[in-house]
Amino acid sequence: MLSFALDLSVWNSGCLSLSIIPISSLDKKMSDYRNISLEEVKSEFSLTQKNFNPSSIKFNPYDFRIFINGLFQAEGVIGVYFPKEDSLRVAFYFSIGQNYTPEVANIFLMLQHFLGGIGNIRITELPNSNKHIKFVVSNTEEILNIVKPYFSLSYGQKRADLLKLDRVYQLASKHSTLMSTDPYLATELIYLVYSFNPDGQLRKFSLDDKLTLFNCVTLEEAKLNNNLFIIKENSNLPEKLFILGFFLGDGSLGFVIDAPKSRAPNFYVKIVFSFATLKINDYNIHLLKLIAKSMELDEKLYKKNNSMVGLEFSGETVFKKILPFLQEHKKWLFWKEKQVNLALTVAPLFNNKHHLTKEGLIQILNILYSVPNNYAKPKEHWLELIEQRKW
Repeated sequence: MLSFALDLSVWNSGCLSLSIIPISSLDKKMSDYRNISLEEVKSEFSLTQKNFNPSSIKFNPYDFRIFINGLFQAEGVIGVYFPKEDSLRVAFYFSIGQNYTPEVANIFLMLQHFLGGIGNIRITELPNSNKHIKFVVSNTEEILNIVKPYFSLSYGQKRADLLKLDRVYQLASKHSTLMSTDPYLATELIYLVYSFNPDGQLRKFSLDDKLTLFNCVTLEEAKLNNNLFIIKENSNLPEKLFILGFFLGDGSLGFVIDAPKSRAPNFYVKIVFSFATLKINDYNIHLLKLIAKSMELDEKLYKKNNSMVGLEFSGETVFKKILPFLQEHKKWLFWKEKQVNLALTVAPLFNNKHHLTKEGLIQILNILYSVPNNYAKPKEHWLELIEQRKW
């Protein structure tokens, strides 16, 4: 017998209507590329690249640019580095990456197309055996003239790094012959280069060592100050497609099972939607507040371990505000679509209060455990607790 689940769509009135989708569609998952060799993945990508047809792209360039700016905000890197310790020659780089899937590969092929064919796409294997795909641009002129304006919708550290590129290029090219004799210019260049992506990869040669090697002066002596690194923030509300791109990189949607010992055998199933960033700073807090405002949500920020700041919503806010938003833009969800499909399937049970009944809670558990999940306890554990409850 074919099983069915409930899906949701949005009426023009803002109400939710119900439709039917096969539950089997929720079982389809991305291939686990950890168990496939790197050469096989590269071979698969080569075929995808060969069959890629720009004329079949279904996204207009304007919308795609907004979307990919959001993904870059979450998963991209723009920067400058010194290839050699004893030189002030600089190299520019840009990259945006994700764990490999055919969907990600197609997104990066579309990006390469919309940027005029620049850059290249690389696939590597991570220590955990995941395969990682990355779109990379390393040509200085292409970064300054094509990449920089294309990703000008970014926020925070990404925006600051993009805006510093021109000054670094000016210092490194026009004044290259003066660097060895002018400690002021060298000081500015070194401080600027080391200010890029400060929370990124550790540099092999420290800032202090670099400054000492080139007999640099302090910021004060060079008549520079910390304003050198302060860029006026982007205070425009992020557009919906930007938020979706950011969600694909730094967001999650799922169900958690809360079982406080003091309430045993009672437990609760809760839907949670969140954006998270890995570093608490004014830039990230500013962006998360703008996202909440753009989505007409409360600023529900949370901080964790004094290192992470996030934006998190649960319950009715997710079912009544966030899920309709995601459903409206479903074609942009790519590898997160299965998470949204699962939430849409369970939503009617919560909206109709069935999660407060024995039968409804069992039905919710059956749906959640019918797809791949990371729950620590098996479904049978929760079913036993259900039988122990007084209904």
